[in-house]
Amino acid sequence: MENILVLLHGDLDDPMNFHKFGRTVSLPTTGLWSLGGVLDARGRAGATEEETHRRWMLSAEEGASEDARARQLDAASSAVQRALRVLRDRRGWDLSRVHLFGFSDGGAVALDVATRMTGRERLGSCAAVAAALLRPESYEQCDEAPTPVLLIAGTRDEVTPLARVRETAAALVRRNHGCGAVVREFDKTHKMISTADEAKALMEFWSRRLTFFGARASDYGDDVVEISAGATERQ
Repeated sequence: MENILVLLHGDLDDPMNFHKFGRTVSLPTTGLWSLGGVLDARGRAGATEEETHRRWMLSAEEGASEDARARQLDAASSAVQRALRVLRDRRGWDLSRVHLFGFSDGGAVALDVATRMTGRERLGSCAAVAAALLRPESYEQCDEAPTPVLLIAGTRDEVTPLARVRETAAALVRRNHGCGAVVREFDKTHKMISTADEAKALMEFWSRRLTFFGARASDYGDDVVEISAGATERQ
């Protein structure tokens, strides 16, 4: 196993449900680690593993202020960063081989983690679907090597509007010109990956970031199309 894909689910979801998505992607030489939100369904801290509806933060529609959401995001991001450092310090994993993938609120957490983990703590990559930073202009300038970012956005998304996603990408690039935050836009609402074109955009991004020693499309059956050397996508 050469890579670890860390999965951060959306609002009111079960981390094991999101784990199933990672299994369907079937990335070669890549392990999966699905982390659960730090809040329970009612937004209370200290969600247990038995909780099937986990959250990272409350929504503005529920009356949560922007400051409250920012504090909850910071707590969630800090928890994920601690988990990744444990992976490095106790398991010996190089953080450059750790990749984040998040949807909606989980994507916002993934983006915050990726923005903060730079230089020696730079991650392999971060891909976020239907997600944006809460306060993209609040991050200080950074000259250290950044984590590469892909944002998949829906042109009809009313929960995380396209303008917010574009603003996030622009802020990341202004913060660090080497970031290379890329936005891929699709005709969709606030949904997870659901079309072949979206899946291809994600696989192309991972094909440039993940380590696939010796992997070839032919190793995974006749229904697999090779996107670039060592990276594959199922039709």
